[in-house]
Amino acid sequence: MLREKVRIEIYEGNIFTGCCGPGAFSANSSELMKMLVERNKIVKALEREFENQIDVERVIVSSRRSYNTYPSHVYKLLMAQTRMPFVLINGELASEGEFFSYSDFKKLIVDHLNRPIIMD
Repeated sequence: MLREKVRIEIYEGNIFTGCCGPGAFSANSSELMKMLVERNKIVKALEREFENQIDVERVIVSSRRSYNTYPSHVYKLLMAQTRMPFVLINGELASEGEFFSYSDFKKLIVDHLNRPIIMD
């Protein structure tokens, strides 16, 4: 029996608009660029290492998009004011307010891949 892929959903706030409009963020642009590059590297490395075992979706939550247009499980988290970024693994909240390191993501993925397959 084939195991389903581990689904990873990453929801991030738009760091360039922040809470107060365009350009209203506290970090300087070089720090922001470094953070974005590092996050991209983490996601790409996970996709390479766990090719055909994971699906990663990374979404920037926009203040211009109505929350009810997001999937229902994400809508509930947004309405509960879950801190961004937040990470869902197979639809379950795994983290809020932080972006996992590569090793933390890897541990979560391996834990999910090692779970026994439950047959209905």
